[in-house]
Amino acid sequence: MACGQSNKHGKIMTHEQMVNYLIQLHIAEAQVQNLRLKKDSSMIVFDIYEKYLLEKNELSDTLFVNSYNYYLKNPIELETIYEAVVDSISVRKSKEDVLK
Repeated sequence: MACGQSNKHGKIMTHEQMVNYLIQLHIAEAQVQNLRLKKDSSMIVFDIYEKYLLEKNELSDTLFVNSYNYYLKNPIELETIYEAVVDSISVRKSKEDVLK
């Protein structure tokens, strides 16, 4: 999973890698928000969580930032990625609601 795709901008994460990582990142963000910590404490906890997720996914922060910046400049691709992220998180939420 550590491999990305190459283009004229250098190595970037594939759509699948971006979707998977962003799902994890947004879930982590929600979990940190649910802790109801002060803003500075939340930022520290989220930073630790983000570093853990990068390591878990065998990604560097530079690769993620470069990839995110690439997709920001390509809004149609970024929209496709975020549609998949939102759909996946919605499905997970629906499954959790059913299990409650």
